[in-house]
Amino acid sequence: NQLDRGGEWLSWNPGERATFVNGYIAGYRQGSHGACEVAQELFGEPGKMYRLGDQNHPSEMPSARCLARMEEYSKAKYTEASGLDVSAYTDAITEFYTKHPEYQGVPFVNLMKSLSDRNYKSADQLYQMALKGKLRPIR
Repeated sequence: NQLDRGGEWLSWNPGERATFVNGYIAGYRQGSHGACEVAQELFGEPGKMYRLGDQNHPSEMPSARCLARMEEYSKAKYTEASGLDVSAYTDAITEFYTKHPEYQGVPFVNLMKSLSDRNYKSADQLYQMALKGKLRPIR
């Protein structure tokens, strides 16, 4: 099967799937924070006093505006008993690929983008997106 698609995902055991999701989230956070630091360097004005903002008024700092747009993956939970639990993500992806093998060509990275807090979709909702052409298999 092709890399980064349903066949590869389904060939992994639950621990390997969790490792991917954990790495994806960690990489997303690190990359986004780095990009927001660069936004501050590029678009911030040295010596300018920025309003920090509050609940009703966002900060004017370029880095803060960038950070406010970051996706969150708060369904990843750490428990003392079992460690990191990312089953909210791994289960949705596994169910999507298992129930809808015709969409195994959709890269699992694209599915992760649809599982952030702002965009979170169940496996059935992912399928509805695929039917509407919003998740396209790569051939």
